[in-house]
Amino acid sequence: MATMSLKRSLIKTVTWRLIGSLDTFVVSYLVTGTFTTALSIGSIDLFTKMILYFVHEVLWNRKAKSGEKQSVKKSLIKTFTWRVIGSLDTFVISLVVGEALSSAATIGGIGFFTKSTLYFFHEMAWSKIKIKSETND
Repeated sequence: MATMSLKRSLIKTVTWRLIGSLDTFVVSYLVTGTFTTALSIGSIDLFTKMILYFVHEVLWNRKAKSGEKQSVKKSLIKTFTWRVIGSLDTFVISLVVGEALSSAATIGGIGFFTKSTLYFFHEMAWSKIKIKSETND
């Protein structure tokens, strides 16, 4: 079961990161108006968030009881904890790349709301997905 949880966490990490990084790029572009700045923020974000998300996912899996279905309440709490971590990371990346506190705060702030919504639906979708080997345990 531990191997499948790890496999599931890896797959969720990749699917979420594609969604999240696209959102970061679009928000960064809308705020800065600069393609290269948005691309830089989005590219760095892709790597840092993949690591942070994977660790977050593994920690949540350790806390979950075997076979427990994820509730809406748990998805909301998980969404909030991840968004705090993710938004702080986006803020720091945006500040380092763009060197403007107001732009970094705007990118992090808008991202908090857009990604909270996207992440919640990602979590709810994944609560319904079974990896083939998980159903055979």
